[in-house]
Amino acid sequence: MYGICHLSIIPLRKDSTSKSELVSQLIYGELFKVLESNEKWFFIECIDDKYKGWINHSQFKEISDHDLKKVLKIKAKYLNNLTAEIETENGTMSIIIGSKISSCFILNHKLKTRTNSKNSIIENSFKFLNSPYLWGGRTPYGIDCSGFTQQVYKLNGFQLSRDANQQVIQGKEIILEDAKPGDLAFFGEDGISHVGIIMNSNKIIHAFGSVRIDDLNQNGIINSISNKLTHKLKKTVTY
Repeated sequence: MYGICHLSIIPLRKDSTSKSELVSQLIYGELFKVLESNEKWFFIECIDDKYKGWINHSQFKEISDHDLKKVLKIKAKYLNNLTAEIETENGTMSIIIGSKISSCFILNHKLKTRTNSKNSIIENSFKFLNSPYLWGGRTPYGIDCSGFTQQVYKLNGFQLSRDANQQVIQGKEIILEDAKPGDLAFFGEDGISHVGIIMNSNKIIHAFGSVRIDDLNQNGIINSISNKLTHKLKKTVTY
């Protein structure tokens, strides 16, 4: 059985309870496969990034195998504006940046505004600047470090996995001196626990407290206000 995110955002939980940890979010138009279910919850796998979690039955929208194939045949298009409105059978609904608008025809929804076609990773990353940090978040209203990099790269046609320790193995490792704006830097003590987008002039934009810009050197991230090292550099990766 397959489903589609028919709401602007659907929380993805670690366990089948509303009090469980938020591990990620489904964004409008994303497709998923149901792996198992109980009385009130579905355990699903997102088709785009293979991430798994539980969603509530009340937020579930099934689609047929035929409709799934129709959507997958179309080149994916994502909302590049911060917000937009969708016309539904029950009135308008707001959706947010990163929504998979190429899926909306399956839901008989119609996009009311035109999308932005910019292709700059750094330029798109600024659209999330000052967004609050939220573990499991993937939107400008709350986002974590790997959700930020995943969403920005998605807007530019690259599909990254959900977590930083998954994203790091998808690209080619390079040294920091060879990195270009838009490449990713990964941080941690033992394993990989943080990721950010490299900018010009030894700067990095990343989600830490909020999406912010700090300094970057061979040691790691230097807080631009306190001038203290906050994250130890582990790897630099290009895609």
